[in-house]
Amino acid sequence: MNRRTITQWLGAALVAFVAAAVSVAFPPAPLLALQMALLAVAGALFVAGGLTDRVRWSLLAGLGNVALGLSLVVSGVTTLDEGGTADYAYAALVAVGGLTLAAIGVLYVVEHEAFDTAP
Repeated sequence: MNRRTITQWLGAALVAFVAAAVSVAFPPAPLLALQMALLAVAGALFVAGGLTDRVRWSLLAGLGNVALGLSLVVSGVTTLDEGGTADYAYAALVAVGGLTLAAIGVLYVVEHEAFDTAP
């Protein structure tokens, strides 16, 4: 199984998760809605990256990684409602993880020759 196929299945799982989460928590709070929208965009980009040959798949997967990383940052921000010290530590760690994933997505876009595989 190559990277394109794995990316496609990950995207399908993200889209299914978003559909289930939004149906359970409808109408979502504004930050949750933003997080779910970013997850849906990431999933759609991953699926498109696995299916299309019109645009290089690493560009779409990289943009999907950026959206996924930003959704993690939003997830960390949602924990700051209570303002405890543990909340700040958790939010900071999740933000670092999300920004790292976004940076990997940028590398997919910029250094695409290192990631491209045959369909």
